[in-house]
Amino acid sequence: MFTVGGLTGIVLANRTIDLLYHDTYYVVAHFHYVLRMGAVFTIIVGLTNWWPLFRGTNNNSNLREVQFISLFIGVNVTFFPMHFLGIQGIPRRYSEYLTAFSYWHRLASVGRTLRMLSTLLLFFM
Repeated sequence: MFTVGGLTGIVLANRTIDLLYHDTYYVVAHFHYVLRMGAVFTIIVGLTNWWPLFRGTNNNSNLREVQFISLFIGVNVTFFPMHFLGIQGIPRRYSEYLTAFSYWHRLASVGRTLRMLSTLLLFFM
């Protein structure tokens, strides 16, 4: 997943394209792919592997797999459509958009809900 962020970074390294995509959802998606995928996933893996050792218990491996897969799918469903929104020129920090872009926003909302459920599962474990 960090590779997807790196590839979008190569696109943003082009000065002409960077001027077009500056302050769009493309930059938001790139930022979250690099930082969220690189850092947060590592922290969660560390927690699920080391926290049971500190507590002296075992986690259910099936629940850990379900949590990882649901978080992985939720993050990709949330942030991958933002690339398409950014290519179409949708600026960030706006509260209302054209209804033509509502499909991508709804898809990102589904991914956000899946991420939230997987985070609740992590807290439950």
